[in-house]
Amino acid sequence: MKETDEDIFAQVGIGAMVLFIGTLIAITTSMYVMINQLEVVTQSTQKVISTTSKEAHTQVIFVGAWIDDAYDDYLFMIEYQSLGKEVNIDEVGWVLWCVDNADNHHRRMGHLGDDLVSAEGATIWEVGETWDVEPETLESGKRYFVNTDGGTGTGPTGNGGQCGPLHIYDNGLTAYYTIYLPFGGHSTQELKVNNYGVGESVV
Repeated sequence: MKETDEDIFAQVGIGAMVLFIGTLIAITTSMYVMINQLEVVTQSTQKVISTTSKEAHTQVIFVGAWIDDAYDDYLFMIEYQSLGKEVNIDEVGWVLWCVDNADNHHRRMGHLGDDLVSAEGATIWEVGETWDVEPETLESGKRYFVNTDGGTGTGPTGNGGQCGPLHIYDNGLTAYYTIYLPFGGHSTQELKVNNYGVGESVV
């Protein structure tokens, strides 16, 4: 009888030990999975923060604006600043718009580098380069001249030159020029003409 009781206690002890070891293995496996998932989440968060930081520090700064011809052309100088990669100029959009005294909204839009009938060479070129050399991308820290036309883009004279220098000067209007970067950032410049003439500053 004594021998049988000892065998039963031994079996119970071995079963408890197996159960204990199995529990330890399950806990260890769960901890490994949790730590691994935490690392994945942390790495994803760091990538998002890095991307967001780069995009938040990517911008176009307006350095200056001038009347480029005696009708509807502006000449802008911009600077591209970025912690990220360069952007293709054909992915960078722009909008020129204004509201006249009769509350009519006028708008013209396009992409940097789009052809303009009134431009003799390129519509965007790097400061320090000749005006007929159009870059493919905007590079961080570099400045560019950008030629932009008023009107609606129809007809040989831009269909009235709305929002162009002459239009806003004659009517005492304010126009706005916005550049949109491909990932969503944008910069807007307010345009007023106090002294009309080719080469005069637009403030």
